[in-house]
Amino acid sequence: MQRKKIIIFGATGSIGLSAINIVENYNDHFEIVGLSAHSNEFKMSEICKNFQPKIILFSNPDLETTFNKSNFNKEIKIFFGPDGFAELLNLDFDLLINGISGFSGMLPTYYAINKGKDVAVANKESLVTAGKLLLDKAKSTGSKVIPIDSEHNALSQILNNYNLNEIEKVILTASGGPFRKDSKEMLSKRNLKEALNHPTWKMGPKNTIDSATLMNKALEVIEASVLFSMSSEKIEVLVHPESIVHGMVSLIDGGVISYLSQTDMRVPIFNAMNFPKTCKHFITPPNFTQLNFHELNEEIFPSISLARLALKKGFIATTFFNASNEIAVASFLRNKIHFTDIFFIVEKVLFSANAGDPKSIEEVFEYDRFARNLAESEIDKLGKK
Repeated sequence: MQRKKIIIFGATGSIGLSAINIVENYNDHFEIVGLSAHSNEFKMSEICKNFQPKIILFSNPDLETTFNKSNFNKEIKIFFGPDGFAELLNLDFDLLINGISGFSGMLPTYYAINKGKDVAVANKESLVTAGKLLLDKAKSTGSKVIPIDSEHNALSQILNNYNLNEIEKVILTASGGPFRKDSKEMLSKRNLKEALNHPTWKMGPKNTIDSATLMNKALEVIEASVLFSMSSEKIEVLVHPESIVHGMVSLIDGGVISYLSQTDMRVPIFNAMNFPKTCKHFITPPNFTQLNFHELNEEIFPSISLARLALKKGFIATTFFNASNEIAVASFLRNKIHFTDIFFIVEKVLFSANAGDPKSIEEVFEYDRFARNLAESEIDKLGKK
């Protein structure tokens, strides 16, 4: 059997390492031919010793001046800086797994789609900011965009069996994060250490804060709207602390179909790596003897309402939404702003967005840059109060 050739972007992060673990368990099915990381030289050298990819990339250009090439096989080609993504994608490969966090993962997604290659996307920011442009390009090149987010991966497996006119609504589940029982007053006093203590998932700091504010779920509402061609009114969010039910589809006949699995990102990654086939996994099914569901209080957590507003305005607004959130979270991680200031900054920037969609990838970058500057300005104002 010919092995599927895989490139992994964000190889030293949580998504990348989960994908690598799958390759370790199924090395007769998959071959890693290319990898990228931002700057984790030590972890990348460990991975390369085991898998011997042809090309690797460090997106941090500053690393080149201190880089120790003796830790890597002489045959490996090594690039530095984001311009190297296009070079890496010149490899002969079957699937790109994009595990890069944040807006910086958008352009690599576009490069792969432009080449007609299949992309397994954990980088939700790609679809939030440039979703229409990316999916239109995928239609013209024959590229398949496969979601890795556990919720969208679950929903896609259900929705493949139904037509859109048979769907009443789709339901994304949210763990609720560490503060799901908070009042507004309690939430306003939460600190960085508390926000980084997620009860269910192990993720990087940015995604962990997004889960605590439910901005992560708000981004997923936009992502679901893009992927499944649905208005935000047909996308519901339900708090499910156990995170075993990853998605539900309500049908027009009154029935509800759900997808359950372990709280392990290797499940949706494995599904994406084998797409369109369903294959036997080494991870056991979940114990679902006790499941709980709660309505989301959007007054305390306004993230979802802001995402719906952004979707109504268009992809200029969703780009503003994502950019302002990234800047706000980065400021919170540096203890420059309070936890609930994140909502305030995103809302202020979002209301500045014009209605409509970017006409090109270049315009997406322009709107992103403009929104980041607006967010920085709002943060400066908060600091002066």
